[in-house]
Amino acid sequence: MEKKARYIELRTTEGKPIVSFYLFEKEVSIEDKSDASSGNKQEKRNGKNQQGNNQNNESPMTDPQKRFLFRILADQGMEGDRAHEYLRKLFQVEALKDATKFEASRMIEQLLAEAKGGDENGSPFE
Repeated sequence: MEKKARYIELRTTEGKPIVSFYLFEKEVSIEDKSDASSGNKQEKRNGKNQQGNNQNNESPMTDPQKRFLFRILADQGMEGDRAHEYLRKLFQVEALKDATKFEASRMIEQLLAEAKGGDENGSPFE
């Protein structure tokens, strides 16, 4: 089976390599959160935990992740309380501190993809 990979190399201004990265594509499944309720929230998290480290996946979202999410939304014209409320609903939590690192990472990827390619169903920021 052939794996797809991307090669990224950082060089100095003189052209000397500093560091090289190989990024391999990996197919992962993401559960739909639209039917999540507070009763099965833990079940969904447990299902996601099978894909990675349990401790890391259930750790709270980091401050840098939170700042990045707010920056993405600000770039789309949503700031302050409106952005906070949007994220709270998106993560389906009472407070953003209840969102996990894993969920934050997935949401960052999703929001960046929507901002980059546009959303066929219309912008979620309208």
